[in-house]
Amino acid sequence: MKSKTELLLYRLFWLAEKPMRPTFRNIEQSFEGWAYQNGLIAQIERLESQGFLEAKRDPATGERLHRLTAAGRLAAGGGRDVNAAWGRKWDRRWRLLLFDVPECERSKRRKLTRALSAAGCGCLQGSVWIAPTTPPALATLMDEEDAECSQLLLLHAESKGKRVDEQMVRAAWNFEAINERYQEAIAVMDRFSGVASGGTRELLDEWTREESTAWRLALDGDPLLPEELLPADYLGREAWRRREASLYEAARLAHALGSERAS
Repeated sequence: MKSKTELLLYRLFWLAEKPMRPTFRNIEQSFEGWAYQNGLIAQIERLESQGFLEAKRDPATGERLHRLTAAGRLAAGGGRDVNAAWGRKWDRRWRLLLFDVPECERSKRRKLTRALSAAGCGCLQGSVWIAPTTPPALATLMDEEDAECSQLLLLHAESKGKRVDEQMVRAAWNFEAINERYQEAIAVMDRFSGVASGGTRELLDEWTREESTAWRLALDGDPLLPEELLPADYLGREAWRRREASLYEAARLAHALGSERAS
C-alpha cells in the first residue's frame, strides 16, 4: 500500500467524532480544505474498490456517506489489532522453532530470521525461536516449498510456570527497545497540545505524519503477546490508551478546521 493511501486511511480512522466507533459520515465534506484537496474523490473510490471503505446514501439528504470497513480500520490502525492480540487466550504451550543452517550459509539464515521476526517470534538463543501461538504468517512460512523454509522444525512445549515464562519472554524479545519506541510515540502524542494551541491545518498535518510513523515503528517491533505474558513494565497498553485520547482530540480539531473553512 502506498504511503499516501496509508495516511489517508489513518486520517479517516480518527476523523469521526468517536474515532474507535465507526460511523457513516460525509468524509468529502469533512476533509474539504485541509487534507488531500486534489484527487480526494478518486482516492476514496479506490479505497472502496479495495474493500477499505463502504458507502451508502443518506435517505434524507441524498449525501454519499462513508465509513471504514474492518479491513480499513485494521490498515489505518497500523495493520494490527492490538486489543485482539493482547486479549487472546494463551493455551500455555510454547511454539519452539528450530533450524539447522550453518553460519557459512548466511543468506539462508538471514531469510529465516527475518521471516521469524516478522511473524512475531522471538529469538531465545541462536537458531531457537519461540512464539506463544502459531501466527498465520508462520503457518504460511512452514507450508512453503522453499529449501530454506523447509529446514524449520516446529515443536510444542508446555509452560513450566509463570517465573519461567517471564524469563523466556525477557530472553526472546528486547522489551527495553520496545518500550523506548513506545516512549517515542507517546512523546509525539504529548506534542499535540502545541498543535491544538496553534490551531492550523499545517501543524495538524505535520503532527499526523509524525504520530502515524511513530506508532507504526512501535508496532513493528512488538510481538503483541497475550496479556498474561506481558512484562510488568510494558508500555504498549498505556501508549494505546494515550493514542485513543490523542486521536479523539485530533478529530475534534480537524472538524473545527473544516467548519472554519466552510464558513
